[in-house]
Amino acid sequence: MRKLSVILLILCWARLAQSQDIPPAVQQQLENQTDADEGETEDDSYLQDLQFFYTHPMNLNEADANELKRLRILSDLQIDNLISYRKIFGDFISIYELQAVPSLDIQTIRELLPFVSVHSATPINVEFGKRLKGGEHSFLLRGTQVLEKSKGFDKSTSGTKYLGSRQRILFRYKYRYKNLLQFGILGDKDAGEQFFKGAQKQGFDFYSFHLFARNLGIIKALALGDFTVNLGQGLTQWQSLAFKKSVNVMGVKRQSATLRPYSSAGEYYFNRGVGVTIGKGKIESTVFGSVRKLNANFVADTVNNEDFISSFLTSGYNRTPSEQADKNNLTQTSFGGNIILRNDRWHVGANAV
Repeated sequence: MRKLSVILLILCWARLAQSQDIPPAVQQQLENQTDADEGETEDDSYLQDLQFFYTHPMNLNEADANELKRLRILSDLQIDNLISYRKIFGDFISIYELQAVPSLDIQTIRELLPFVSVHSATPINVEFGKRLKGGEHSFLLRGTQVLEKSKGFDKSTSGTKYLGSRQRILFRYKYRYKNLLQFGILGDKDAGEQFFKGAQKQGFDFYSFHLFARNLGIIKALALGDFTVNLGQGLTQWQSLAFKKSVNVMGVKRQSATLRPYSSAGEYYFNRGVGVTIGKGKIESTVFGSVRKLNANFVADTVNNEDFISSFLTSGYNRTPSEQADKNNLTQTSFGGNIILRNDRWHVGANAV
């Protein structure tokens, strides 16, 4: 009966996976960024953004600079030119009017077309209560297993063994109302980790919750739960995706809003707490605070009779007794913010963490 239940679950998951195929336009844009990726990551926020804007195209008549940056298609100069064109000539009448925007070439416009639209602007200061209705619910359940048994699962060999099963399981629920409100919860179990037993009696090894709202009066962004902070091109702090040098020289400069919601399975590069961005006129300021547990390895100092951190464990794996002993044994408290003065062609600011 147990085997039958597993087979039925796999079949249901396969059926669900077929209905969530990535559109060709999204695949192409992801491939365009692959060579510029700085390394392997579990942060799939860019894929989530592309899929959302593919099914809910961004309205160019109301998109601001931060929204346009989320597509990672336009350079800062192109974004400034697009917004300036809209201010001078009014709302776009047709999507093909993009050809008249300075610095926008045909190839860039082709990459942009699947994710944008042109229609009358709608009010963005929607009451919070109304945002809880009429949004889109999404649920993802994914299970994977490597066919070849790794050494940690082979009981016939020597060495430390993994305590859990070979399956990796992930679930994610998200509610999203346009670009104004989103919240969700995520659970993730890596291969080799226990599930509802042993050290993982609470089920998944990693849980994440986030609530993120935009344009609540002078509050431009409000983040509760898990979120990322991006300051100073990474010299201060950068937790969103970053790309290395590639054939696209315009992609060297990092692009992201200061605060972004976090709904990925990576267990390290994010904050857990509260963040808020307030803006009025040409001045914008962000403050945030975060308290969270990290995995770290401690080594005893026999001279001073103290323990010191030898390494931070960023993989999120808790499969063996030694890995479980290092779980959540370090508390990280961080806070900071920035203030920015913006003009049409320049901005100046100060960051602190």
